[in-house]
Amino acid sequence: MMHTIRTCVLMLLGVLLASCSTSSERDPIELPEQRPSDFTLGIVVFGDPDAETIETRSARYIIEPDGTLRASFGEGSDGLTYPPITRRVDGSTLDAIWDRVRSMDVEGGDWRFVQAPEQFHAEMGSNRGYLLEVRSDVSFGAWSTGMDTQSMRTLTQELASLAWVTD
Repeated sequence: MMHTIRTCVLMLLGVLLASCSTSSERDPIELPEQRPSDFTLGIVVFGDPDAETIETRSARYIIEPDGTLRASFGEGSDGLTYPPITRRVDGSTLDAIWDRVRSMDVEGGDWRFVQAPEQFHAEMGSNRGYLLEVRSDVSFGAWSTGMDTQSMRTLTQELASLAWVTD
């Protein structure tokens, strides 16, 4: 009897550990053409806190459905950071950001799907890269990359500019 219970517990732990993996293959999420009213974007730049270029400086950006832009920069700007409000952006700016996010090819190349973005900061450690989280309607997706892609550089430059960071 004890052997059966132990076997069941070990099997359950195995299933739980397998489901907690931070990356996996999965079907791509379909993002609608028009920006959903509840579109939320989160980006973590795992960079150098003292980098001279804004797109490689450690940062955390969050855009909430009402256009609230939150941003923090430098040391401690990671996936657990909830930055202060920087400003509110208008609908046309949100639409432009939505279009940029939709055009990114996160399903291929050097991007990995992340199942637990709130735990991902520890996995990155001192590595350089990005964590991208997108919520829309009932869809949610999070991806990471260690590559400094042109699409992420452009998006982070745009968000930094919206947060009035110029250097």
